[in-house]
Amino acid sequence: MHLEKSLCFVNFDGDLNRISRNNKELNNQLSKNFKKIYILNLNNLRYFYGKNNYPAKNDLKLIPKNFEMVNIKTSDDFIKFSKNKKLFIVINGISKSIIDFKIFYLFKKVKARLIMLSITGQYGTKIFTDIKLKNIFVAHKHVLIKSFYYIWRILTILNIFPKIHILFESSAENIKIFNNGISRKFENYFPVFKISLYRKIIHTNSKVFDTVHNKLTNSRKKNNNKYILYIDSPIVSEGRIQREGYVGPDIKKKYYKNLFSALNYLSIIFKKKIIVSLHPSSIKSFGKIKKSFKEKSKNILVSKKRTADLLQDSSIVLFSISSAILSAVIMKKKIIALKSKYFGEYNLKIYEKNVRGLKCPVIDIDSKIEISKKELEKEFIKSISSFNNLIKKD
Repeated sequence: MHLEKSLCFVNFDGDLNRISRNNKELNNQLSKNFKKIYILNLNNLRYFYGKNNYPAKNDLKLIPKNFEMVNIKTSDDFIKFSKNKKLFIVINGISKSIIDFKIFYLFKKVKARLIMLSITGQYGTKIFTDIKLKNIFVAHKHVLIKSFYYIWRILTILNIFPKIHILFESSAENIKIFNNGISRKFENYFPVFKISLYRKIIHTNSKVFDTVHNKLTNSRKKNNNKYILYIDSPIVSEGRIQREGYVGPDIKKKYYKNLFSALNYLSIIFKKKIIVSLHPSSIKSFGKIKKSFKEKSKNILVSKKRTADLLQDSSIVLFSISSAILSAVIMKKKIIALKSKYFGEYNLKIYEKNVRGLKCPVIDIDSKIEISKKELEKEFIKSISSFNNLIKKD
């Protein structure tokens, strides 16, 4: 029997804005190579989660026409969907914790081939993150979830869960680590035991590099240096909450007060407008956020456009903990890192790792800001000269 090759993405919240913004170029390319691509809502197959369906009125204009959204309500629904199909499932977004164990079991049952995309080009984080003793009680959920990874890994070794058929990896450093891992070395000595998680690893460009490179190649216009671009990053994330607990409104209020003040100051010093590029998770609150910035300063404007689409006409790029900064690195933009004690310990670690890699100037928004444009220019030259090394690492 001929099986139809079907590419599937998994999405749990039906947020097409996020899918479209994060993978616009990839989606368009895949739509040309596949007759139909499915976006599967597998939320109803998760343990300990409430039932849900994708909203009936999705803005389907955000995705290519041959993308189809499918609600999977039960295990039988999934098995029925997979009938007469050779499934290739992109599993980014599926956790390795017990909440998604049933999903991996079903993948194995229907002989789905799993694909993982590691093409963001961003610095990685540990599978198991150290938790400080003072946070151990609020971080118990994080510890529990991450501990299940090892159970999940054992189940892949025992072939109860499927292994990753193909890993598309943009980091040469990560590929080296995977190929020198214990399971890979063991399998090299004893080929009969297929225990390595990634059956095939393909080195590819990061999506950031491809997106920016294509824009620079196809664009005929020059950089107009029209504005300063601030890449938004929410200081409250699932990763922070799991490790540090609830983040109160007073913390957010103090942070945004200092952020507004810093952005306004930089706008005045450099005599340019500040354009805010929102994080994908903030797009749903665009109207509220835009109003909030507008009330604080006429020099600060909020845009719905993607960071990649705003970078070319920027003179300086401001960021804190966003992986989108890598687009600015490829474009060799002048970059300033904004620091705040209100990031929390988890976000601060990410921030500090980014700054060490970029060697860019830093502004502490919680302190009085006094900068010398002449000294900043010297720091820009030093940091930009190091960008080639970062690009070569990937």
